[in-house]
Amino acid sequence: MSADPVKALLRQVSAHRGRRVVRELHDRFFGRPFGPGAGRRLLILFEQSRIAYASVYPFLSYSRLFRERHGVEIRLLSTDQAIASGPPAGLSDCTHVLAQSWLTDPPERHASLAQLLAGLPAETVTAYLDSSANIDIRLAATFPDVDFYFKKSLLADPAEHLRATYGHTNLTEYYGRLHDCPQEPTDWYIPDAILPRLRLAPNFLTAPYLEALLLDTQPPGQGKRDIDIHARLGGVQKKGWYGEMRRHGMAAVERLGPLAVASGTGISSRAFMSELRRSKICFSPFGYGEIAWRDIEAIAAGAVLLKPDMSHLRTAPDLFRDDESYVACRWDFSDLPEVVGALLDDAPRRDRIARRAWQIAHDYLASGGPVDTYGEIFSPRPAKEQGSRSG
Repeated sequence: MSADPVKALLRQVSAHRGRRVVRELHDRFFGRPFGPGAGRRLLILFEQSRIAYASVYPFLSYSRLFRERHGVEIRLLSTDQAIASGPPAGLSDCTHVLAQSWLTDPPERHASLAQLLAGLPAETVTAYLDSSANIDIRLAATFPDVDFYFKKSLLADPAEHLRATYGHTNLTEYYGRLHDCPQEPTDWYIPDAILPRLRLAPNFLTAPYLEALLLDTQPPGQGKRDIDIHARLGGVQKKGWYGEMRRHGMAAVERLGPLAVASGTGISSRAFMSELRRSKICFSPFGYGEIAWRDIEAIAAGAVLLKPDMSHLRTAPDLFRDDESYVACRWDFSDLPEVVGALLDDAPRRDRIARRAWQIAHDYLASGGPVDTYGEIFSPRPAKEQGSRSG
C-alpha cells in the first residue's frame, strides 16, 4: 500500500475515534510505543469526550508537520488509563506530557492526575490542556506546577484571571446581576505564578468536521440566502443565569420584527448546517463560555457571525475582530435592532465580513497554525516562581 492511502486511512481513524468500529484501531496505532531514536517524545493524556478530543485532534492530523517543525513523535493514552496504571512500557520515556481532565470531574480525579504529573522525572516538560469553554482557569489551582497551561481562550488582561467573581465566571457575574439571580462570590485561589505559563490553544475550529469544512478550497458564496438571522438557541428552558441569558437573547431576536428567522431546537446537524448556508446572519450569544461550536459553524457556512462583544479575550486564531471577521453587539442585546438592521441593509459589508472570517480560519489551518500554537510546549520553560495566592 502506498504512503498516501495509509495517511488517508490514519486521518480517517483519528477523525472518527468516537465510532466503536475504529476506536480500537485508533488506540492501537496512536498508543503504540515511541520509535527508537525519537528525539522529542510527546505523550498526550486525553479525555474521551467530543469537546476535549477536538483540542487533541490537530496533534494527529498535523503529526507529520509537528515532526518536521519540532522534531517530535506523538502518542496518545487515555487519562483514565494513565491515572489507573501510569504510562506503560514504551511510552514512559516521554520527554513532554500534555494532560487533560474535564471541568466537572470529581476533585480527587484532578488531584490524581496532578500527582501523576508531579511524579514524572524533573526534566519532563509538563502541560495541562484545559478544553472547557468557560474563561476562568480554576483548574490552575490543582495544576500549579505544570510548565504550560493551555486554554482555548484567555482574558486580554491576564491579571483578570486572579479576580474573584460573582458566581463561578465572568458570565455568571454579568448575567447573574443583570437578571437578579442570587449567587455566591467565588475565588478560585489561582496562584499568580501561573500567569507567565498561560498559553492559547486553538479554538473549536480544530474539531475534525470543522477542520474539513474550513479546508475547502473556496470560501462559501453569499448566493441566495433566504434566512435573515439564524437563532436556534438551546438552554431557554434552563433555570438560573444561563436560562435567563438565553431567554433574553431569544426575546431580543423576536422583537426584531418581520424577518425570516430560524429558531427553535431539535433539528439534525445536517439540517443545522444547511440552514446556516442559507443564513445572512448567525446570532451566537454566549454559552457557559464565550466561544462555541456555533461560531465556527457560522464562519464555515459563510454566515456573518453576530456575538456579544469579545474584545475582552484572546483566541487562536483571532476570529473576533469587530466589523472585520464578526460583528459585536452589547452583552445585554440592547443594540440588536440597530446592528441587525445595518447588516441586513448592507450586502457588500456582509460579504466582506463573512469572507474575511472564513479566510482567517482557513489560512490558519492550511498553514499548519495549530502546530505553531501548540509548539509553545517545545519552547524554553518559563521560570517558575512561588505563587502568592495558592491554597
